[in-house]
Amino acid sequence: MKKLMLKLLGTQVAKPITRNIVEPIWQSTGEVFYLLNTLQLKYESRYGTVFVESFNINAFIHGGTDPLQKLVREFGEEFTVSVCAVAWERCGNQTRVKAIDNAAIFRFNQALDSPTQVLFQHQFCLADEVNRSDVNISRSVGVFKYYNIQINEFINQLKEANKRINHDRIKRHGITGENFNKDIFGRLSMA
Repeated sequence: MKKLMLKLLGTQVAKPITRNIVEPIWQSTGEVFYLLNTLQLKYESRYGTVFVESFNINAFIHGGTDPLQKLVREFGEEFTVSVCAVAWERCGNQTRVKAIDNAAIFRFNQALDSPTQVLFQHQFCLADEVNRSDVNISRSVGVFKYYNIQINEFINQLKEANKRINHDRIKRHGITGENFNKDIFGRLSMA
């Protein structure tokens, strides 16, 4: 049948290219736990880009005024707030923890039509590449994007996602914000 079809179509028909699709050995469980004590604020000052590690957002969220306006008054018309997370992967009966840097990002730019954007990296994508900027992440496949979200809604969504994770599992694996401390490797090599 195949030869007959090729004969009817002519000899100009090329064989289809077959590609091997490589399946990762470790499969994601779909569970993501956000480490709220790893919030990082990034903004531009007149001296250059400023990173505030372990940023305490609670001072801006609590109170009667709009937290976003407080942040704008304090840090300018363009800033990002990002948080790290962990996800679990399985291979057979083994489970491992995978770190996700910049797992969720709140971006604010007052000059845009839609000044706020929230990016959540999908737990199934390979999101553990080192030094990915929030701009590169926003262009990636497997990233959920939401617009016109308030900062307190962003934080509440992270808290709600964390409620769905078994906290015994977090304690058993020793997951803390300290795992993402960029200074930890320097301290270990000095010991």
